[in-house]
Amino acid sequence: MGELAGRVAIVTGAAQGIGRAIASRLAAEGASVFLADVQDDKLAATAAAFKAQGLSVRSQTVDVSSSASVDAMVESAASCFGRLDMLVNVAGGSGRVPVNTIEDMSDAVWDGVIAANLRGSFLCCRAAVPHLRRSGDGRILNLSSGAVKGIRGKSTVSAPLAYAAAKAGIHGLTNQLAADLDGTGVAVNVLQPGFVLTEPGARVRELFDGLTEAERAEMLAMLKVPPRLPDAVGWGVCYLMGPRTRGITGTALRLTGNITNGDLRIVSEGTSALGAFARVEPADGA
Repeated sequence: MGELAGRVAIVTGAAQGIGRAIASRLAAEGASVFLADVQDDKLAATAAAFKAQGLSVRSQTVDVSSSASVDAMVESAASCFGRLDMLVNVAGGSGRVPVNTIEDMSDAVWDGVIAANLRGSFLCCRAAVPHLRRSGDGRILNLSSGAVKGIRGKSTVSAPLAYAAAKAGIHGLTNQLAADLDGTGVAVNVLQPGFVLTEPGARVRELFDGLTEAERAEMLAMLKVPPRLPDAVGWGVCYLMGPRTRGITGTALRLTGNITNGDLRIVSEGTSALGAFARVEPADGA
């Protein structure tokens, strides 16, 4: 049995890419996972593939920007599995409309990116917290991005200004919610996974492949780290949801390297304007 046996997780944005990899890893470690995504067909295909592997999953289409849709999702998850212990907020993105200047930023693009990321994370947390309190060891992990520091040059982010603002807001949401829930048995953290090169067909991969070779090289040079794979994020999240990290809350965590197994550790990095930071890396330092 894995170290997450008997625990129940909701993963939003689970149909593909990072969300799918996180859900797969949590389920492989014994958790029952409720898969949520706005993409009906891809979600159904992912759920069917996981069930064929013998993993304990259920799924439901959700629009994370809608409180009614989110509330229904959380209640369905708790009803299906009888409890809820973990929430991983992956759903978000930067939209599909390229906007690179503030003068060109429409209300619709701005509101859409904020809704998918910041509002979505808030709504999911609000709906899940009552159930997580009852868990006794509730965990919330909100996904953020290095975009909070600003993006220069070409990237896979369609609307960087709105995206950076939304992800910075997620840090504030995490820090305050962790303070509000201190002592309740619910830990709240934020994860910066770095640049993740998702599978062919996923949106980030399409945007990356659409860049010229020179633009890709410039982007990777700016990031100063090679792209990592979705499975590496899955391993990192599994570690952060496990017993070795109980009690860690109000912290922003970064992944280092393409983690290929569960032998990880957290390395302290002090604080910044966005709160306490730590680094998650392979235990052997490789």
